[in-house]
Amino acid sequence: MSYVPGFWMHETSGVLRPAVEAYLQQRPMSPEQIAAMRAYLRQWIAAPLWGDVDELRRDIDQLTDRAAIDHWLARAADVGIDPL
Repeated sequence: MSYVPGFWMHETSGVLRPAVEAYLQQRPMSPEQIAAMRAYLRQWIAAPLWGDVDELRRDIDQLTDRAAIDHWLARAADVGIDPL
């Protein structure tokens, strides 16, 4: 059985949901929220079911602001990956 990444709406720590909602609603994001999004996207892209997405996996540590997240998510969408 392949590892399937967890979806942000099912996360229970209470940290990720406000970060994703801030991102989706175009509200300012704190450094902690950026870090939470980065961690979420890291676990998502690590799933083997995505196959050869080494560039996306490699670039995950570059997600340090909203613009970088926007760009990374657009690239992920280009290969059929939509974690949001």
